[in-house]
Amino acid sequence: MEIEWLDSLETRVREAVERLGEMREENGTLRGRIEELETQLATLSIPPAEPTDVVADDARVREELEALRARVRDLEDDLAAAQTEKAEAAGAAKAWEIEREEVRRRVEGLVERLEGLAES
Repeated sequence: MEIEWLDSLETRVREAVERLGEMREENGTLRGRIEELETQLATLSIPPAEPTDVVADDARVREELEALRARVRDLEDDLAAAQTEKAEAAGAAKAWEIEREEVRRRVEGLVERLEGLAES
């Protein structure tokens, strides 16, 4: 019986799980960086000795913070897509298990019939 599709499915599931782990790790790193930038932004809001430098730093921090927030949103979208793909792969694997069990049951029935004929 040809089951090459099963190899492909198993590979896709492994890759999806690996990618989910990577995205969770990157998401955690980015969330930490956002917290750092938010803290830095809060400290920059305190009146400084040289206001012009703070305005430039404040704008830079805000831009970086927004870029990181956008990246986190993208990662969360990717994570949701990967979870959907993983769920679909799990559904396909379950369908394969049901199909395999049906094939096994039928083959066993045929073997029993053949054994009955051979004994006759």
